[in-house]
Amino acid sequence: MTSTSSDTAKASSTTNRTAEDMVDSKSFVVAHFSDPHIARVDQIDKRDLLSKRLFGYLRWKLKRRFEQSYDLLTILHKDLQRTKPDHIAITGDLTQLSLPAEFEKARDWLQSLGTPEQVTVIPGNHDTYVKTLWDQTLSHWLDYMLGDAQVQQAGSITSLDELYPTLRIRNRIALIGISTAQPSAPHLATGAIGADQLKKLESILRQLNGQRLFRIILIHHPPISGVVNWRRSLTDAQFLQTLLERYGAELVLFGHAHKTAHGDLATPAGLIPAIGAPSASSLRRSDARRSRYYLYKIMPSAEGWNVHVDERVFSLDQHQFIAGRQQDFSVPAGGS
Repeated sequence: MTSTSSDTAKASSTTNRTAEDMVDSKSFVVAHFSDPHIARVDQIDKRDLLSKRLFGYLRWKLKRRFEQSYDLLTILHKDLQRTKPDHIAITGDLTQLSLPAEFEKARDWLQSLGTPEQVTVIPGNHDTYVKTLWDQTLSHWLDYMLGDAQVQQAGSITSLDELYPTLRIRNRIALIGISTAQPSAPHLATGAIGADQLKKLESILRQLNGQRLFRIILIHHPPISGVVNWRRSLTDAQFLQTLLERYGAELVLFGHAHKTAHGDLATPAGLIPAIGAPSASSLRRSDARRSRYYLYKIMPSAEGWNVHVDERVFSLDQHQFIAGRQQDFSVPAGGS
């Protein structure tokens, strides 16, 4: 795998391809964004503040409500209707304080984006800000989180531990969802995959080994170092890195950092990109922290996969999403 930076990325090529390659070259576009942070603090009860939510509430009132906007998510929705991706992946933090009203509002927004067949969601730490009742919170999005093999058992699932990791296959794209969401102490936003989930994840990766699929890992916390400080880190990132070194994947997408982030992870076929998106509702003037989403056009090739990335960035002046940077990279067929 080549570097994700534009100066080292290997340009996609359609020359010298066989007729069989051309027949098998239908592209698939995945849109990725993260951290919408849908808030309903107007619905908060004083009793809800007798927990870590108090700190989050104060942070929202004093800072975040000036930096994030639900209206921006409506504009994002309209832009997605124009770009028409084949699938949408959202890597967590749909809510702000894990309030039941926030989960309901996020559910309605998800339904406006598409069906569970078209949209994949994983949770973030703000979606488990404190311990909550499953039926009042995360169950509202269950259809958007379920793996393909779990649909028939949906009624028996009552926790993230039972649900994750998940596997969804769309066309020749394998979307592997990981949960790092867990309640943490005040002033901490750490995440963990956990031993049980890692064991199940290894089984999924082993199962996919040898199949001609483009494997995308969806995770909230950055699985690469240097993106966030220890207070916001993924505490068992090294175990995920070990699994990827052993079994491989083609792309890792994450959020949490509220800024753009690019890195590489080792696999048997070489380095693959790990790419993080900022908050989808962010109005920050800083380019790296302002709302954006990515369109990954994935195309099979004789050697593996070619990927073209289009960045859609919110323009504060035009009040709409506009074209940002583009890049191309190639990934060897490590899973074939």
